[in-house]
Amino acid sequence: MEPMIRAYLTLLGRTCTVMLCIVCSYSWSTRAAFSQDNLNKSILYINSYHNGYQWSDGILDGIRDRLGQSRYKIDLQIEYMDAKKFNKRPVISEILDLFHAKFSNEDFDVIIVSDDDAFNFAVKYRQVLFPDTAIVFCGVNDLNANEIDVGNFTGVVESFELGKTIEIALQLHPQKNRMIVVGDSSTAGLAIKKQIENIVPTYKNRLEVDYWVQVELDELQQRVKQLSDNSFLFFIPYYQIIGNHFYTAEEVMESISSYSNVPLYTAWEFLLGHGAVGGSVLSGFDHGQLAAKMALDILDGTAADSISIKYEPSGLYIFDYNLMQRLGISENSLPPNSKIINAPDPFYELPRELFWTIIVSFILLLFVLVFLIGNIFARRRVEKRIKDQLTFQETLIDTIPQLVSWKDARGRYVGANLTFVNFFGLQEIAEVVAKKTRDVVFDQDYVDWSIETDKVVVSGAQAFRKIRKRLVDESGEVSWLELNKVPLRDQNGRITGVLTTAENVTREHNLEKQLLQSQKMEAIGTLAGGIAHDFNNILTSIINSTELAIGDIPGDTQTSKDLERVLKAAHRGGRVVKQILTFSRPSQEGFRATDLKQVIAEVIALMEVSLPGNIIMRSYVAPGIRRIYADPTQIHQAIMNLCTNAFHELREHGGEIQLRLEEALLESEEAAYMELAAGNYVRITVKDNGPGISPEAIDKVFDPFYSSKDKSEGTGLGLTVVLGITKSHLGGVRVQSLPGEGATFEIYLPKVEADPLPDVLASKTEAPREAHILFVEDDKDQLLTVPRILEKLGYQVTARGDSSEALDLFIRQEQYFDLLITDFDMPNLNGIELVNEIIQINETLPVIMISGREDAVGLAESIDNIKKVFLKPYRQDELAGLIFTTLFE
Repeated sequence: MEPMIRAYLTLLGRTCTVMLCIVCSYSWSTRAAFSQDNLNKSILYINSYHNGYQWSDGILDGIRDRLGQSRYKIDLQIEYMDAKKFNKRPVISEILDLFHAKFSNEDFDVIIVSDDDAFNFAVKYRQVLFPDTAIVFCGVNDLNANEIDVGNFTGVVESFELGKTIEIALQLHPQKNRMIVVGDSSTAGLAIKKQIENIVPTYKNRLEVDYWVQVELDELQQRVKQLSDNSFLFFIPYYQIIGNHFYTAEEVMESISSYSNVPLYTAWEFLLGHGAVGGSVLSGFDHGQLAAKMALDILDGTAADSISIKYEPSGLYIFDYNLMQRLGISENSLPPNSKIINAPDPFYELPRELFWTIIVSFILLLFVLVFLIGNIFARRRVEKRIKDQLTFQETLIDTIPQLVSWKDARGRYVGANLTFVNFFGLQEIAEVVAKKTRDVVFDQDYVDWSIETDKVVVSGAQAFRKIRKRLVDESGEVSWLELNKVPLRDQNGRITGVLTTAENVTREHNLEKQLLQSQKMEAIGTLAGGIAHDFNNILTSIINSTELAIGDIPGDTQTSKDLERVLKAAHRGGRVVKQILTFSRPSQEGFRATDLKQVIAEVIALMEVSLPGNIIMRSYVAPGIRRIYADPTQIHQAIMNLCTNAFHELREHGGEIQLRLEEALLESEEAAYMELAAGNYVRITVKDNGPGISPEAIDKVFDPFYSSKDKSEGTGLGLTVVLGITKSHLGGVRVQSLPGEGATFEIYLPKVEADPLPDVLASKTEAPREAHILFVEDDKDQLLTVPRILEKLGYQVTARGDSSEALDLFIRQEQYFDLLITDFDMPNLNGIELVNEIIQINETLPVIMISGREDAVGLAESIDNIKKVFLKPYRQDELAGLIFTTLFE
């Protein structure tokens, strides 16, 4: 049961839906049909005259134009009364019968009539023909709506501006004072004449007016020929029939104008061009437009009686160019905005459509031109900003200290900065452009590397960064560059070349080498300082024991000679240890006022007697070199080492050694290379013309134990000692050499002038006096040998191997000591600490400190009781002289 009910309801719903759609469709179609019918309208236009009459034809054109713009679909019925030819009662009666027969069953929405005859006909027979239909008129003259009691009508009165025409005629022809009005006795003609009569009184003191009404054409021709020069004509449109020929208003006016010597004016536009000068004229087209507008308002629902009748004149000033030329009238004398007909064509004349096409195109082109001008100015502004930016970038690139260059994919330079140009000794950037690397760079090794690297960058899109390369110029000067090479790409990402930036790191490279050298020296110094103490203890024991042994045996025995050789070897070992300490930890022990001229003379004397005949020694000492504060022994050794090196390089083929002493001024960059301050220095130069030093070896010449000679010929410490001595004098060393061009070593010493001082320490041979010495030494061998030496010298000696035991002797004060001789390096208390404790007990006790380390000298300077720091190894006579000087002088 439920399924049946559900099916029934479904069917009912569908049926209702279909019915609703049918009803809606019918309703819509009915409304559409009704709406369409509502837009269909019918209008009757009654023309007083005939087809071809220019005035009424203009009215019809205006009506059609305005109605054609409306939303209505209008059926316009046109009827002509031909009143200009047949204005008689029987004709009117026949027209009435005709209209009654034609339109008895017609229901017009609006009736439009033009000119007086049609208006009078429609008003008179309206209730017979068109009861209650709204009437719109135009072209009607001299209408008084209050005298017409028909209702439901409106329109436009043909009200021409005669006053304006008279004023312009009098203005253009100041000598004229008589106006002749030419017209006919038709309904319109008489109505117009009445309008003229209404306005003439305004000009009674300025103008005489005559009327020629319904004068035959031949008589008119004769009359106008006889008019005086003070006259002008005003023509009302009318027709004439002569015989069987019908003359239109235009033909009548042309005939009059051809016989007249006076100007002719009118108030109707359609008459212009037929002999009239012009005036303020009416347009039939405008009248038709206004009438059609009123008819459309009525169709829209506005009552005709509520639309005001238009009385206001609406003429325009229009003049004929040909008549103006004939009468000598200038365009400048016409009213503003006047229209001139029959004017000669301009240089060329264009159809309206083409003209407006050109105008629109011109306007569009003008807009385009304005846009392009704006675009050009915008581009110029952008170009200026780009040029300014490029100038800024060029200035920026030229001011940075790095070498910047860029090449194309073929390896040719496209550009570079000034730093690049100056570095390679060029004058301007143009010398680089379009050239390849081999055309700019002298160093072939660098050229080969650069070409291969550029190929890898272009082909593999690989970048190289912080590559350090050596570069040699034509003069042999070596520079170091740290380079970056990256690919250049266009806007599509394609590689177009290589950008290279390089920094001249020659100074940094040299400073790094010096830092490495300093680090090497520091490391070796640390090692040397560590072993020097032990070596000096050993050598001191050997020397002291050997000296004691020599004193115990006869001097002419073989044993004595052997001991002498042992003693000599020990002294030689001591000198080697001192050399090691000299280059590793130089000190200023032994510095005094030194005459370098004397040192140079000693070196020259020593070298000349030892050089072979194929080696020449030359020297130059600049005048005025004063004494400086230096250690003459160390300076002598440094110069000898350099001269000996030069000798070794020249001994095979011979040559020349130059030794020079002179003053020199170091500028900031030169001084910084040697880690010195800029200023005045004394320069010692040793130069040879031997085989020179290879670039690989020149970086190693100051390394300890490095030697280019046979292992049996040297220790490799000669130049290292030179560097150490120079550093101890706060100076610097510079080497310059190329293979095959010899080598030049320059020592720069500060120009610190000093006065000569007497020698402080000299060996004393006087007999010692009695004294009690406390000797403190942790080395067991020296603890046995040194006291024996001191006792042989006549001194009373107390020896202790432990600093704590020595301090205990002073604390208990069991003995009195005249002198304390103590080692520096000891367990428990070192020498400095021991002295500080003892002088708390005995403030005047003199002290001699013995050490294998030169840094003990600096540590002891702050203690006045320490008279001397005596460095191991030492000889017996040196120790004796020092003790005697300390105790008795």
